[in-house]
Amino acid sequence: MAHISYYGDMRTLSGKTEDSIDAESLSELLKVIGKTYGKKAQKAAKSSLIVADNEKVLSIRKIKLNSDSEVGFFPMCCGG
Repeated sequence: MAHISYYGDMRTLSGKTEDSIDAESLSELLKVIGKTYGKKAQKAAKSSLIVADNEKVLSIRKIKLNSDSEVGFFPMCCGG
């Protein structure tokens, strides 16, 4: 099971700071988030800054997960 950390909107929508989800890829993980926490959470997850195993995710489809993977969903920061 991958270890998941939620920040910002994802923390609010899931009601959790951490989670463990059994998924073989990041795409599958996002589907599980949608089924578990709803479409709004899935949309928030997709629009987050995603870090998987200490690397910024540039393409969701290319990321494979294993049992010791760590994934973080961070809010996108902007300002002026």
